[in-house]
Parts: sequence; structure tokens; C-alpha cells
Amino acid sequence: MTTVRRTSTSVTSRQLEVLAFLTRREHWLVGEVASALGVSSAAATKAIARLERKGLVTRSVDIMDRRCVNVRITRAGNEAIRHTAKPV
Repeated sequence: MTTVRRTSTSVTSRQLEVLAFLTRREHWLVGEVASALGVSSAAATKAIARLERKGLVTRSVDIMDRRCVNVRITRAGNEAIRHTAKPV
């Protein structure tokens, strides 16, 4: 059994899944995250909002289409992924 070390900010397994997905490119639309993870847009929005409160992602409105919200992983989010994935 592998034990996973958590960062000082607790992150759920779903949030870790979102963070890992976000590392694949610079930014994503919320709908793309939802679709790729097989969850509703509302569920993805809730997970992303929680990650944003923890400082692990940022959200911004697309300047070309205000209905679209771009999500980016922060440096802290990348650190959380690196530290959490290390077996103890």
C-alpha cells in the first residue's frame, strides 16, 4: 500500500484529478475539464472554485467570449501535485 503525503492545504482525490489534468497545457475551459473528467459542468465548477480558494488554480473570463471561463493551474497547484504524488 502506498501512502500519499498531503500538502498543508488538504486536497481531495477529485481535486487532485483536476490539478493533474490542468498540468497538460497552459489553460483550459471549464467545460473541457468537465468533459475530460466525465463530470457535469456544475461539478467541475465546484471543484475548480474550491481549488481557486486554496490558491491552486486561477479562473478568468475569456476576453473574446465572456461566457467562457479559462482555468490555469498556479505554481502552488503544480507544487501540490509534485508533493502529493510522492510516496512516503
